[in-house]
Amino acid sequence: MKKLTILVIVIVLVLVGVVVSQKDDTKTAVELQENKVATTIFPLYDITQQIAGDEFEVVLVLPSGASPHTFDPLPSLLKDLQGSRAVFAIGHGLDNWATPVAESIKAPIVTLDHDVDLRTTVEEHMDDHYEEHADEHHDEHEDVHGDEDADNHGDEDHDKHEGHDHGPVDPHYWLSLHNAVQITMNIAEELSKLDPENTDIYIVRAEAYVEKIESLEQELTQKTQTLANRNIISLHDAWYYFAEGFGLNLVGTFEPSAGKEPTPQYIVNLKKEVDEHNVSTLFMEPQLSQSSITAFANDHNLSIAIIDPLGGVEGRNSYIELMRYNVEEVMRALTQ
Repeated sequence: MKKLTILVIVIVLVLVGVVVSQKDDTKTAVELQENKVATTIFPLYDITQQIAGDEFEVVLVLPSGASPHTFDPLPSLLKDLQGSRAVFAIGHGLDNWATPVAESIKAPIVTLDHDVDLRTTVEEHMDDHYEEHADEHHDEHEDVHGDEDADNHGDEDHDKHEGHDHGPVDPHYWLSLHNAVQITMNIAEELSKLDPENTDIYIVRAEAYVEKIESLEQELTQKTQTLANRNIISLHDAWYYFAEGFGLNLVGTFEPSAGKEPTPQYIVNLKKEVDEHNVSTLFMEPQLSQSSITAFANDHNLSIAIIDPLGGVEGRNSYIELMRYNVEEVMRALTQ
């Protein structure tokens, strides 16, 4: 009888242990789900990972190799995003596809442009406006937060033109290392709102990462300062922040807007810019079609180089690797 009692006690203890273990596993799964954020593009994904560490699971919405200009999220994507407490986004027309995604998973969209030095977009979409020159595009760097006139003007332009127009604000601000510093601190602030107990951890990580960005900026700027000819033309208008940050002169873009084919008159005017500024290289992007720009380069004896606004692939599998790669490709192309 005594042995039977002991056996019953052992069985009960084992069953209690199993139940407690299952509860702990369930709690861990819930905690992990609660500490999850989604990011629309790879640069945001990588920077967020640097700050979040093990405290948050970070999920990427836009697959590596895809373009935010042509992306159409599949329903199957929602499974990975379930439980995200926020969707970190660039905003300003670049990742509008994140809105229905965020609504489906009941998460707010957080645009990470707070205190970022944004530049206005001077539309070059109409051929009869091209003569205003891409130089004016480069010279206009005013802060557009709260600029009502710019907003109204951009909305009108967006309605008039085909292609992927961004509106009054150039959204490619992550391609400036200076802006990446502010993006980093914004991410730390947003993670702190979601997880106040670990605020100090996020701030310390952000400050350490900012030091890496600033060191990289100093290193790469010194390299580009040695260039004799800094005039470049890109596939589309993603590179004005980048050019400004590294002292380059983006004199024009092959596509009036991402994914929109240039008209014959646009090509004639672009050729004038090439000749006037002694441009030797056209810079393409791996996420967008390159057939038309390749023909233009061949017709006008121009070399081609590839720079990448997004990364997330081998050799560009971190934000810092991505920015280093882009500057090194520019240096290689312009010093041949």
